[in-house]
Amino acid sequence: MSTYDSLSARLERLAGEVRPLRPRHDVEPVPSVAPRDVEQTRELLRFAARERLRVIPCGLGSKLSWCGIPGHVDFMLSTRRLTRVVSHVPDDGTLTIEAGATMADLKERCRAGGHFLTPDVARAATKTIGGVVAAGESGLDQLRFGPVRHHVLGLAVVLSDGSLARTGGRLVKNVTGFDLQRLYCGSHGTLCTIVEVSLRLFPEPEHELWLSTGVATLQDALGLAAATLNSPARVVSLSIAEMVPPKQGQAWAVFARLFGRRAAVDAEHALLARSWPVHASCEGARAREAAEQMSDALTFSSSPHPTLHVSCRPSRAMGVTELVRGALERLGIERRLALQPGLAELDVELRGPLEPQALAGLVRELRVALREQAAQLALRNAPRAALLDIDPFGERGPGLELMRALQRQLDAAGVYSTGRFHGGL
Repeated sequence: MSTYDSLSARLERLAGEVRPLRPRHDVEPVPSVAPRDVEQTRELLRFAARERLRVIPCGLGSKLSWCGIPGHVDFMLSTRRLTRVVSHVPDDGTLTIEAGATMADLKERCRAGGHFLTPDVARAATKTIGGVVAAGESGLDQLRFGPVRHHVLGLAVVLSDGSLARTGGRLVKNVTGFDLQRLYCGSHGTLCTIVEVSLRLFPEPEHELWLSTGVATLQDALGLAAATLNSPARVVSLSIAEMVPPKQGQAWAVFARLFGRRAAVDAEHALLARSWPVHASCEGARAREAAEQMSDALTFSSSPHPTLHVSCRPSRAMGVTELVRGALERLGIERRLALQPGLAELDVELRGPLEPQALAGLVRELRVALREQAAQLALRNAPRAALLDIDPFGERGPGLELMRALQRQLDAAGVYSTGRFHGGL
């Protein structure tokens, strides 16, 4: 019996359901086990600690390729079967759910209770709440509501020795101990396995509006975005997308989402109509569908292609966008580009043929140039060969040694696979 089969058999005896899963899209599959409850999750991690095995926790695996090349991995620990609703109190606007629930199911549950769920992530059926929190993934609605970590009231996590730890609470005003839920948010499974999440909810909007228009230049698009952001309108999301090829003299599309009380949305639309003289719009359920479709189109988190994710100061958005576009134009790389001007985030999906060495060279070149713009570049979904000498999360900063010390404290048993996160963590 092979080592793979032997470990699979032992895992199956512990948890019952084992299947192959790749730690990244270009890494050989390893056994993936999906415990049915939190106690089984703890037992699996105690087993890993005893046997000195290396583990990567995940949900449905949609963001595993955001990370670097993992070191040794013995098995994947998926929370996809942990879907129990622990507590849902609509009057308080709070929800506590196990980590394997999909974002699509949560959205429907919240809507039925009269609430809106943030983050409103793209392709919600393919993502679990635990995976979203672990990756620190926010939706386009971050412009209105802020990043996902602001809405995580508390977490239950399993540490590498199998112990269950809780941080935060289930109430909006609850404050207990250190704010560790914000540390775990965005840690990509390098510190713990998230098994339960408590979230703050918001009232379901009474009315919704979706606006779209086309302009000739990036400067025109950013001017329209600035007028929108500087207006009294409380925009939920604001996006700019490059049209390749241009259509009838329009090279850039601008999209905005509004929602809230009907009277407020109507007033905000009237305000924006002054700076959006020619635009298309839709309302109600059609607006929601348009927003979801555009979110899927403008968010490349689950793309099979390498993706550049650039963050900068809002005042540098135009210079950064033109810098990146210029580099891609020189190389003749086919692309899709989306800019969130209010968040100062640029995402570029590289769709053209590009050798791994050329991709690595492009990233190094851009990071040097972007340093002068005080911008950071992360490389997602890159082929393994492109990551041999570059860090997908960006250049190493002064906080790396503190991050290493935290990892040693929280993963004292050395169970969670290293090499995947910033600086090889």
